[in-house]
Amino acid sequence: MNYFELIVIVSLFCLGLRAITDNGMIGYPIRAYFLENLSSIGKPIILCSTCMSSVWGTIIYWSVSIQSGSLSLIDVPVWIGVCVSSAFVNSVLWEYYQSVNTCKNN
Repeated sequence: MNYFELIVIVSLFCLGLRAITDNGMIGYPIRAYFLENLSSIGKPIILCSTCMSSVWGTIIYWSVSIQSGSLSLIDVPVWIGVCVSSAFVNSVLWEYYQSVNTCKNN
């Protein structure tokens, strides 16, 4: 799997998870729990689409790398690059998603 595909997978996973835990969605109780009880660690897990790429990007990247069996020293900077790139994609696409929803609701 190439790095672009990993960035897309991480971003789609994070944005999808963030979308289904938004207000009024089926996963909102999970979000509400983190907001009320674990807000400090909730940001990178479920509360912030940009921050989520650090946790979920790490899990996805290393799962794919270990499964492929091709671990090397180059994986560390690539992992960081995938997480940072995913964070950027997440922030841009989440802002777009929110602007579309705001326009639709007005």
